[in-house]
Amino acid sequence: MKKSKKTIIKFLEIIIDKIFGVKIYSYILFLRFHNKFKRTINRKKQTEKFSNNLDKINEFEFKLTSQNNEDGIIEHIFSKIPNKKKFVEIGFEFSEFNSLNLIKNNWSGLLIDQNEYQVNLTSVLVKYFFPKSKILFKSLSINNKNINQAVSENIFFDEIDFFSLDIDGNDYWVLKNLNLDNIKCICVEFNHWLGPKVKKTIPYTPNFKFENNGFFGASLLALNELFNKKNFHLIAIDSSGTNAFFINNYYKGIFEELDPIKSFKSSPYLYNEDDKKKIFQNIKKFDFQDV
Repeated sequence: MKKSKKTIIKFLEIIIDKIFGVKIYSYILFLRFHNKFKRTINRKKQTEKFSNNLDKINEFEFKLTSQNNEDGIIEHIFSKIPNKKKFVEIGFEFSEFNSLNLIKNNWSGLLIDQNEYQVNLTSVLVKYFFPKSKILFKSLSINNKNINQAVSENIFFDEIDFFSLDIDGNDYWVLKNLNLDNIKCICVEFNHWLGPKVKKTIPYTPNFKFENNGFFGASLLALNELFNKKNFHLIAIDSSGTNAFFINNYYKGIFEELDPIKSFKSSPYLYNEDDKKKIFQNIKKFDFQDV
């Protein structure tokens, strides 16, 4: 599509949004992104790995509807532990998110995002393509004070098999307050720019806005220590170096427990060399907090 045509379409969408509101605008977006969503849910399995520092569990990773290769890791984990096919995912993008393949496989659960348009669009698409699915959609900005209430008041099940958090900001502080007693496995994004040997996070910042400059989230080592205190241990890092998977110690021994330093991976395939240099230079300027 030509740039001028895209600009016209975006202008028309803004007018429609202002006149008719969120729900009507979401249906307009549904018509626009229907084919993209359809292509995603019918995509062939992709098995390319993005790191040479692979662990045994990375043999099982693949991508269908997740952003990276999370789909295969999730499938492998729940082939090994009992589950009732229940999930909670906080922070998602309509055409690629960790729970979309679970929805395809008859899981039910809760999807939360602060972007009301994203939530309404995803709701319309999921209900259209998976009319028998049992998914609750909520538009809500998650913080360290409302996280437990947001989950407990909106789930319709006692145990959460899979929990995914990706809010590009105050993740550490939200996770620190999150009650993990009824969660079996949790997937979180870590800040790979910080490297493998530091325990750092951004300071808690209300209304934090993500910019792709390296200042977000927490280091893997910081998250690992936090989860260890909550009786969870590290079992997987997807080969792109984006997400880490932690499992409840109740299932200790089923999966190899990983050393966060030895198994550390970053995201080289997402950035060219110039962009990487800029971000590494920026990292030194930011005021991360030791934890």
